[in-house]
Parts: sequence; C-alpha cells; structure tokens
Amino acid sequence: APLILGMHFVLDLNSITAGAWDTVFRWRFTHLAMAEALVASLAFFFWISLFFAFNEVPALKRFRFVARSSLSRDEEAKRPDWNFRPRVAASLPVYLAGIWALHTVKSPTLLSAAAPSAIRLVMEVLLGIFAYDFFMYWVHLGMHRCPHRLHSHDVHHQLKVQPGSGIRYLAAELVVNHAMADGMLQVGVNILVQNLPLFGGLPKHKLSRFVHNIVVTYLLVEAHSGLDMPWGTHRVFPGLLGGAYRHEIHHHRRDCCFHQFFCYLDDFLGHGPPKEYAD
Repeated sequence: APLILGMHFVLDLNSITAGAWDTVFRWRFTHLAMAEALVASLAFFFWISLFFAFNEVPALKRFRFVARSSLSRDEEAKRPDWNFRPRVAASLPVYLAGIWALHTVKSPTLLSAAAPSAIRLVMEVLLGIFAYDFFMYWVHLGMHRCPHRLHSHDVHHQLKVQPGSGIRYLAAELVVNHAMADGMLQVGVNILVQNLPLFGGLPKHKLSRFVHNIVVTYLLVEAHSGLDMPWGTHRVFPGLLGGAYRHEIHHHRRDCCFHQFFCYLDDFLGHGPPKEYAD
C-alpha cells in the first residue's frame, strides 16, 4: 500500500485500474457465473505448468531443495505408479462441479461497471490474502493436531518418488493432491474470504476477486514447488513470508511451519522451523 501511494505521484494508477477494469468488463467471459472459478482453475494450471517446467530446466536444477540422482533415459522412463495421480487429475472437474453446485443455491456476485480505485484494489487483494492465510492457519493446524480419516490431510503430504533412487520430494502438482474433505475446506475458506467486506465495509470488487485468485494460486504453487528460487517469496520477503522454504520443511516434518504464506503465527506460537534449519 505505501508503494502504491508513492507511485501515485508518478502514475495515475486510478486511470490505469479503470482502464483495465473497463477492458475486463467488456469480455463476455467476465459475466459468466463460473468466471471466478475458471480464472482460479486456469491460474492453477498455468502456475503448476510453469514450476513443473522450472523443475526440469537443467540450469535451475541447482535450486531444488531435494537433489535428485541423475538417471538414464531407461530409468527415467520407469515412473512409479503414483497413487496421487488420479486425485490430481480429478481436482479440476471436481472443483468446477462443486462451484457449479454452489451457484444453484447462491447467486454469484453481481458485476459493477464502476472500477475500483487503485488503493481499493490493492488493499482488497492484500487483506484477502492475509485473511485466507489466517483462517487456513487454524484449519491446517487443527487437521495436524487432530488427524482423522474424516479429513485425511495426510493424503496431501504424499511426496513424489524418484525411480531407482527412491528419493522423495515435493513438486508443484502436489498442491492439488487432496482428499475430498481437505480440498473442500481449502475452497470453503477461499469462498468465505472472497465474500468478506474487508475494505471499508464494501463488497469485494470483482476485479479484486479475480486478482486474488491469480495471486493466491501462485503463492500456493510456489510453496509446493520444491524450489529455492532467488525470486521466491521467502527470499524477497524474509521473515514475512515463509514461501517454499518453510512449506518444504512442513511437508517433510509435518510438525511445524503451518502457515500457507506468512510466518507470524508460527513464530509467535513456537511452530517455526527447528533450530537445525537456517532461514
């Protein structure tokens, strides 16, 4: 927000935001009841594909948290039968079907032709990300403190296994590897946050909702990428965002680092990385 205020002295950000919304508002896609869900789905697909590609680029393999063995083509072709594959493939149609069912009992948010101010857009997105992380923290912590087959959160902690070496590692596509109840809780929290009047008591603007889904899906995929990128959020905002670094520790240990994005509750409650790990 301070950066946006400072940029107002150089750029007319309200005009830029208004122009962007005017363009988006003219798209027929924007007026579809399923538009938000489709934006989230397309964003997930794009970010997962991007980080999957990063993981396979030879020059970027040095950024992997878990180093893998070099395999021959024959060994690489012998992929293990990952039991999470059906869930990953089914996550898209199940999610879209769930949102469609929700729309049969609750109408989607109406669109306003009026654009939000730049400050409103930024604050609604930032507050939405903060609220999502805050509510998911307690849901996530509760699933770990009370493991039960009802939510089966342990399913989400399955790791990929490299053939031959047996090395287990986290990868971007595992962000959507959930049991049904676990996935529904995550989606439910996001729906709740999208409908909270977090800025001035105003209903969240549709443009803010679209941007929220794009940013949140990026942060979730990055956290599961298994990559310690120089531009990773934990590198750019150390101490504020845990990013891929803390989530990597969480997926391997399961007893710490329960935040999706931030660090403050883990640090305050003593759930940060153990001393043997160095931020």
